[in-house]
Amino acid sequence: MEKRIALLSLSLFIIPVITLLICHQIVAHYYNFHTIPFIDGKASISMIGRGEKTILIFRTGFLFYALISLFFYLKISNFFLLNEISNKFKFYGISANLFLCIYILALGKDGSFFETTRRLAIILYITNLYINHIYLIKILKIFKLRKKILFNKIYLGIFYIIIGIMTILIIIGLPWVNPLFKYPNQLKNIIEWNFFLLAVIYYLPLAFLFNRLKK
Repeated sequence: MEKRIALLSLSLFIIPVITLLICHQIVAHYYNFHTIPFIDGKASISMIGRGEKTILIFRTGFLFYALISLFFYLKISNFFLLNEISNKFKFYGISANLFLCIYILALGKDGSFFETTRRLAIILYITNLYINHIYLIKILKIFKLRKKILFNKIYLGIFYIIIGIMTILIIIGLPWVNPLFKYPNQLKNIIEWNFFLLAVIYYLPLAFLFNRLKK
């Protein structure tokens, strides 16, 4: 089971990165729009994904990502239960990926209803994902303290660094949650891209941790 969790974790990094990279290159080539969104914030993730030539690739890639993510949470929940640690990962996993799917399906559709739906869905997804990452660290710490599993404590250090930077980005971007607040679009986009990058980078050390896990 540990190897499957490691493989699913690795997939949760690779799938969104490849999807966004392909969509980004299509936008740069066909629309002659060049940007490094992590730095300049000229484009949002949704702008890259909702283009006529990219939306099908974006939707397919991220719906597949959501499916893999759901399998990941179910597997990791079962792993913890087998090791006598109760958890809520099945509920959290379904919740997070439901909001992600709502966002994906509403993307590219016009009208205030879909705009509001996208906004709420992505806020709830980000919140859920952030909580899930912190919750997983908490469970891993419990396992380590009970000596149920053995892993290098450097992994926890990496997770703390990732969560720390994600927390700073959330604090900076928090005013955007209020639709009445005039938040700079470029800053919002920079935060969005870097937050999501950190959110999926999180799965890399997790993949190595479970691949080398010793009971």
